[in-house]
Amino acid sequence: MGPGSHFIFAFVTASALCCAADPSALVFDRIDAASKTFVGLTADITENDHNAVVNEDDIRTGAIKLARDKAGLIRVLIEYKGNHTDKLAFDGHEGLVYHPKTNILDVFDMAKYQGAVNQYLALGFGASSAELKSAYDITYLGEEKIGTAGTAHLKLVPKSADTKKNLKQAELWYGSNGLIAQQKLVMPSGDYRMVTFSSVKTGAVAEKDLELKPKGATRHKIEQ
Repeated sequence: MGPGSHFIFAFVTASALCCAADPSALVFDRIDAASKTFVGLTADITENDHNAVVNEDDIRTGAIKLARDKAGLIRVLIEYKGNHTDKLAFDGHEGLVYHPKTNILDVFDMAKYQGAVNQYLALGFGASSAELKSAYDITYLGEEKIGTAGTAHLKLVPKSADTKKNLKQAELWYGSNGLIAQQKLVMPSGDYRMVTFSSVKTGAVAEKDLELKPKGATRHKIEQ
């Protein structure tokens, strides 16, 4: 998976679903309740990039900071740890990948893909059920445990033919607070990215905390 895919894909909740004629309705109610007050979050992440051809997993850990403004525009910063030290950011217009070992900053002009990128980033991060339903066909798959927490598992298939070129389907696991606990993005090739969120804290994230401006880095502009 190339670095540019971090911005095509890049990153909502319900549990205790019982005795309801339509359990997905309760999930959507909780998603909507969370979306009304959602402005941002910070969390630890465990990310698994699966390569279907060779059946290999690339697992990395890190932290994410994300903010969503009143217009629905999302900004995000991801900082990996351990052997993976890259940093990723999306500021609403550009996708950035910083490689500390070489001090190179890859810059992707995402202006013409802004709507699509924002749609992907909104998966689980402040989007209302109406927004999700307008863009995806949604299937409720039941209750599942993520660690010790109960979640509701949804499958989302894009309605847009253009979106399907890059995303076959998404799976989201929502906790009882209406926020995402786990996210899986499946590409047409069969490759997928699974991200599990922990130590989630919601609230406003300062703009300066989302900036990726490494000192002295060589900017490398990559055409999309």
